[in-house]
Amino acid sequence: MGVVVSITMPDRIPYTKPIMPIEFTLVSILFAVVQVALYLFIGRGAMHVLGGAAREQNFIYQLFKKGTEPLVKATRVVTPKFVIDRHVPFVTFILLVWIGLMLIYLRRAICLAHQLNCG
Repeated sequence: MGVVVSITMPDRIPYTKPIMPIEFTLVSILFAVVQVALYLFIGRGAMHVLGGAAREQNFIYQLFKKGTEPLVKATRVVTPKFVIDRHVPFVTFILLVWIGLMLIYLRRAICLAHQLNCG
């Protein structure tokens, strides 16, 4: 007959994946959306400066304008009437920068509150 060998495995500690708090995830997603909007505004501003008088016929400028126009319209609703329509895209950009900075601060506060190593 053959030899039967019995091997006992040591007790293993089950691996538990670290869970990121949902508020950190939501703030990170919102921050990514704000970053995309800021990049669209930077592209629109660059095309505005470099495009010259023919920028309205430029396809890329039209894409940037379509991507940023809903935010500009929303900013026009909340800004006072003495703000000139020409300045509303710049005001929108400044508001997005401010919101981005607040989201960075909020992410940091969440990391500290949950004692996470967010880097």
